[in-house]
Amino acid sequence: MTQIERAAQMAASWWAARLESGDKEKFKARLAELIAAGLSAPECLAGGDLIIKTDYDPDDILLDALAVAGVECAGSMFSCDGILPMKTLLRVSQHRMKPKEGYGNWTAEIEIPEVVIA
Repeated sequence: MTQIERAAQMAASWWAARLESGDKEKFKARLAELIAAGLSAPECLAGGDLIIKTDYDPDDILLDALAVAGVECAGSMFSCDGILPMKTLLRVSQHRMKPKEGYGNWTAEIEIPEVVIA
């Protein structure tokens, strides 16, 4: 497992814990793939964070994972109300996650353990 894969799996698990309907395992697996791809982008490899959020509706990355999980969500006009929490954000890098759960409610940073390759 690489550091990016570990970060992607932890971030996908964090979001899956907040999913209120649909197949959580399919959601988590697809989201981990998408997050790993995002963390592999040049801007993230250069030290930037990947931001995954729901404001009133989820970002495209979450919409893609929801579709794989069998959840119909148009991504506009509160179509995911009751599926994922609103005003929720997760900043992800290879080494940490910074969650915001609710309007302005930043919670404790979560460290991603270092992958040690023997």
